[in-house]
Amino acid sequence: MASPRIAVLCNYTDGDRGTFSARQLVNQAFLDCIVAAGATPLPIPDMGDERIRVLLELCDGLLVTGGADFDPRAYGRRPHAKLGSISPHRDHLDRVAIEYALARAEMPILGICRGIQSLNVVAGGTLLQDVGSQVDGALKHNQSAPGWYPTHDIDLAKGSRLRDLLGCERVAVNSFHHQAVDDPAPEFQAVAWTEDGVVEAMEREGARFCLGLQCHPELMAPRDERIARIFAAFADACG
Repeated sequence: MASPRIAVLCNYTDGDRGTFSARQLVNQAFLDCIVAAGATPLPIPDMGDERIRVLLELCDGLLVTGGADFDPRAYGRRPHAKLGSISPHRDHLDRVAIEYALARAEMPILGICRGIQSLNVVAGGTLLQDVGSQVDGALKHNQSAPGWYPTHDIDLAKGSRLRDLLGCERVAVNSFHHQAVDDPAPEFQAVAWTEDGVVEAMEREGARFCLGLQCHPELMAPRDERIARIFAAFADACG
C-alpha cells in the first residue's frame, strides 16, 4: 500500500536587493516528521490558482507551515504598529490551499504556527497582531532557548482531540510567535491556552482531522514521543 501524500506549503522569501532571486522553501524538519510518520511530503509553491489545486488533488492531506504575518486587511483590521513582515505570495498560497482543503471535507489539515493563524483567517476568524502589546501579562512567546526545548505549558480542553491524542491535561511546548488566534473562525473552537489566555490550539468541529497548533511540534517530535503522536495521527488520518 502506497504511503499517503501530504502537501506541504512552501514559504516565500523575496530576493536580496536584486542579488538573489526569490525563493520558495520548506524547512527540513517538516519533511523529516512527515517521513518519520510514514507519509510522503509534496512541497507546494505559490503559482497560479489552478496549478496549486492540481497538485493538491494528488495529495491526501495538507500541512500549513510557518512564515511571515498574514496581512490584517484580510480579516478587516488595520495594521498594528508592531505588525511584522507580510508576504502577499504566501498569503495567496495559504488561501488557495486552505479553501481547497476545507471544501474537500475529508482532507486532513494540520496548521503549525503561522499555519494555525492562516487557517483561522481563511476560515473567517481574526488574529492578535502582536501578543506582547495586546495581551495583558503576556508570557514570553518568542523563546531564546533551542527550538526543541519546551519553555511554557499549555492547558488542553477536556474532550478535545488534542487532549485525547496526547493523553494529558497539560503539556510543555516550545514557542516562536508574536501573533495568535483572537476570534476563532466559525466551526472552529479553541482547545488549548497558555496561562496568559493566548490560544495555542484549535480544532474544526466534526472534521476527520483539522488541527491548528501555535507551537512548533516539528522541532520537538524527534526528542519527544508524546509530541510525535501529532504527526503519526495526522499521517494516519491521511491514509
